[in-house]
Amino acid sequence: MIRSCYFKPTPLAMAITLGFSPFAVAQDADEVQFNSTFMSQGSQKKINLTHYERNRAVPGKYRVELRINNQYQGFQDITVSESTPPANTGTICLTTGAWRTLPLNIEKLSDDAQRLLANSADDDCLAVTAMIPQVKMEFDTGNQTLDLEIPTLYLVRNPRGYVNPALWNKGVTAGLLTYNANYYHQQNRGTENDSAYTGITTGFNLGNWYFRHNGNWSWQDDVGSHSQALNTYVQRDIPAIKGRLSIGDRNTRGELFDTLSFRGAQLANEEQMLPDSQRGYAPIVRGTARTSAKVQVFQQGRLLYETTVSPGPFEINDLYPTGYGGDLQLVIKEADGSEQQQVIPYAASSNLLRSGTNHYSVTLGKLRKDQVESEPAFGELTWRRGLNNFFTGYAGLQGNEDYQAGVLGLALGTSVGTFSLDATQSQTQLDKPLASYGKRMSGQSYQLKYSQFILSTGSNFNVAAYRYSTEEYLDFMTAMQIRDAQKYGNDTWDIRRPKSRLSVSASQNLPEGWGNFYLNAWQQDYWDNNLGTDRQYQFGYNNSLGRVSYGLSVSRNRNGDGDYENHYQLTLSIPLGSTTPFSQMSMNLNHDPGGVVREQLGVSGTALEDNSLSYGLSASNTNNGGSTSGSLNTSLRSSLAMLQAQAGAGKHYSNYSLGISGGAVAHSGGVTLTPYTADTMALVEAKGAQGAKVSGYPGVTVDRFGYAIVPYLNAYQSNLVEIDPKGIPENVELENTSQKIAPYSGAVVKLRFDTVQGQAAMIRLTNAQAVPFGADVLDAEKNIVGVVGQGQRIFARLAHASGQLRVRWGTEKEDSCAINYSLPASSTSEIVNINAECH
Repeated sequence: MIRSCYFKPTPLAMAITLGFSPFAVAQDADEVQFNSTFMSQGSQKKINLTHYERNRAVPGKYRVELRINNQYQGFQDITVSESTPPANTGTICLTTGAWRTLPLNIEKLSDDAQRLLANSADDDCLAVTAMIPQVKMEFDTGNQTLDLEIPTLYLVRNPRGYVNPALWNKGVTAGLLTYNANYYHQQNRGTENDSAYTGITTGFNLGNWYFRHNGNWSWQDDVGSHSQALNTYVQRDIPAIKGRLSIGDRNTRGELFDTLSFRGAQLANEEQMLPDSQRGYAPIVRGTARTSAKVQVFQQGRLLYETTVSPGPFEINDLYPTGYGGDLQLVIKEADGSEQQQVIPYAASSNLLRSGTNHYSVTLGKLRKDQVESEPAFGELTWRRGLNNFFTGYAGLQGNEDYQAGVLGLALGTSVGTFSLDATQSQTQLDKPLASYGKRMSGQSYQLKYSQFILSTGSNFNVAAYRYSTEEYLDFMTAMQIRDAQKYGNDTWDIRRPKSRLSVSASQNLPEGWGNFYLNAWQQDYWDNNLGTDRQYQFGYNNSLGRVSYGLSVSRNRNGDGDYENHYQLTLSIPLGSTTPFSQMSMNLNHDPGGVVREQLGVSGTALEDNSLSYGLSASNTNNGGSTSGSLNTSLRSSLAMLQAQAGAGKHYSNYSLGISGGAVAHSGGVTLTPYTADTMALVEAKGAQGAKVSGYPGVTVDRFGYAIVPYLNAYQSNLVEIDPKGIPENVELENTSQKIAPYSGAVVKLRFDTVQGQAAMIRLTNAQAVPFGADVLDAEKNIVGVVGQGQRIFARLAHASGQLRVRWGTEKEDSCAINYSLPASSTSEIVNINAECH
């Protein structure tokens, strides 16, 4: 953990800074002599200033922010020793344990340095110059930073964004809860329907083990309630192998085989542990709602996400990762009772890895019951290896006693894009013959993928993939569904066996001023001829004219009856400025099946501090009988939760919905609420700093108990957390306002921001004999609370209404005096001025 301003500079340094520019303690600083009589301002008492005559730090231990060649290396304890003749310079040393966490190329150090490091205990302090004689040091006592300039010969070359795993923080023991709850009421031609949905994630962190449960509960007044456990598992990171062990309900990775939901154990690499520059995807789901609609996202029949949206285009970009393979199904349930369906192709862009990089996964478990009733056991092993700068090899095995499959493939990176080709061989043993194939089915599936991003033209082919499967090829899920149907006497005719599939996802930036377009297309046919061919696509073009943005889109979706429909849409977005209650206006023109033309007009805006209140109005009209509808929506982000409300009405129908989302963290100091739903977060502790805001996170403020939750930290990467002291009580002062932290994924890391509480006072000493300038001022607990400044004035923050302070300027008994003070009983001033004598 890296903290800026871990503690305040020494009071003497503060006093000197009042009259002199800042200085840094450098190894080769020139000597400067101070006149101590001048510093004493007429007093015969003098302060020892020799430590500052050569820009040296006072001997002792310091907690500093360490940087090597301008790269953060965490927060370390250092020791500054007394100066020794003839050089008369002090020595800075770090513990052996600290040295071992630094990015040093040990083999390049001198033999003496290697022996010193090998034969020293972890808490031994090793001088910086003894380890690396060529080092250049700069110790800034004011900011408490130590900069080391080390020749690159002695350093390990790390990629950009690298954070030493020794600095990763596993967090504190904590309980977690995030939730997203919605209530939806609909009235259509006299028939009323009510439904509710709650998605929750609960968790408990203990040491290196993180427990999680993801689930949801849904209710409809005509069918009752239903609960579903998506995942229940415990995980532990293993930094040494850049991997994670998970036990419980999880999904397979879906990199080489389709994603499967299982209960068991999995050991797999975790790409997040790599620096940003070394990382090789859930897709963005786009759609358009005609009314105030309920939107659901499924994968393999399992509900992953549900929300309500206003009329017009929408985008879902916060899906939980669910594996690389396995298409998503988008369902839009309109307020008028109609329904739209759309398949979202979901596959990894390519299998290409950097040279020397390994991706692996080992899974043992059984299929979840919601997929196959018999819950068959299976195992899966996948491995990918970056062979060199051009080739990546990959292989995998999957199966059980009734099914076996193996895949072998190669990815190639070229100047015209990335290609990958793989072949999968499967063998299935059935209980009964399937049609004319017999009990034993054996087949192959071949897949070709292409992806490319051309920087000069802005062309981005995310995925262009073609797969062909022979007639007797079955993937694991299809094979188990057929076996399940045979076991329980169910029909198998509706179990689809894909023959060929083509999917394309691409975007293109046009020359400046011409905008961009995107294309998502998907086609699949089956060995069962009566199932026909599925075709869906989405094409769009976006541009702007001045401040007005516009877009055109064409899509082909499947409706609730299974029939395909073509939709055409024109959208306009116009900013209205900040002088009106509404800052944005949008217009949509839609052409739906049957020649129905629908116009929509909407306005939206924000209000309150940090734009915590958002609201919008919309109206629509169709040409098929004058159907007109309207809706309004609003959301409020408080410091405790996010609240949402929406209502709409049209011909023969009306609807409204209410929603609330947020999270809670239970920790040693109590329970802290947050409006955000995050998994990796920081728990800020700043006692007494109620009302302080966390910069960059609207709505995150320190509560009355001194805590705040900072969401969405980047796991294994350095995160800066800053507190804005504006708004805190006048009798509270933050001693540090920023810290850096690199958390484990799923961790709750505690960041303590020290505070000083008490009345700020300016004490003017009225002694006939002056007290030395720069003398320390201590309270009854011997804490330094101030320093004697110019004009015999002391600024101090006093925790008690009355008491005694001691002024100290030397080590002898007579080098001190005492101040008895009493603050005014009813002062409302931010700083109180009092007179006192020091005896």
